[in-house]
Amino acid sequence: MRCIVLPGMDGTGALLDDFIAAMAPRLATSVIAYPRDRALGYDELADFARSRLPLDAPYLLLGESFSGPVAIRLAARRPPRLAGLVLCATFARPPRPPWSPLHAGALSRWGGSVPVNRIPTALAAAFMLGSWATPQWRARLGAVLEGLDPAVIRHRLREVGTVDVGAQLREVTCPLLYLQASRDRLVSAGSRRWIERIAPGMRCVEIEAPHFLLQARPELAARAIDRWCEELIEAA
Repeated sequence: MRCIVLPGMDGTGALLDDFIAAMAPRLATSVIAYPRDRALGYDELADFARSRLPLDAPYLLLGESFSGPVAIRLAARRPPRLAGLVLCATFARPPRPPWSPLHAGALSRWGGSVPVNRIPTALAAAFMLGSWATPQWRARLGAVLEGLDPAVIRHRLREVGTVDVGAQLREVTCPLLYLQASRDRLVSAGSRRWIERIAPGMRCVEIEAPHFLLQARPELAARAIDRWCEELIEAA
């Protein structure tokens, strides 16, 4: 079984090395990185990723954070060989941070005016990693932030603010796993509950982690996915 990861807002997968290593050798894991120089919307990103999905063997599709709606769109199309969908710290409609009364639709309008490449790394790390923000992680995050195209990120923020893949979620027939970060400062548990109302058969695993769940707790995330995958194989 393989695992194909659709990365978070940065779109690079550059911060997923530890998670990929934790998934081996049980699940060979790779990332579909998005174009860095094109401001593609959710529909366009789904088309981009669809052409890169494997056709030769069963696989899991993992949508991390920003990419949850992309993964849901793809799973709704029922591509051949898709064995299961994993959603990690993500949403199907504009999320609301636990600390804010406003959902991302309002926050993205404010965020669209922020020069993304000038956001202090320490501030970004506080939101993404919380108490897991080590000097090493701050350095890695800073390097990724420096390489981002501000126009592309602003476009992605606007997409988050208007997304609604509830209809597509209803078309998903494959098994579904949600990884909930218990210390997420960007996506509240309400996003998971909304998905669960549409997909009541979804399995949810809560992990003590920040929004960057796959980065901060790669072994625990890999273990949860592996156990779920074993159950799928046994039930087949």
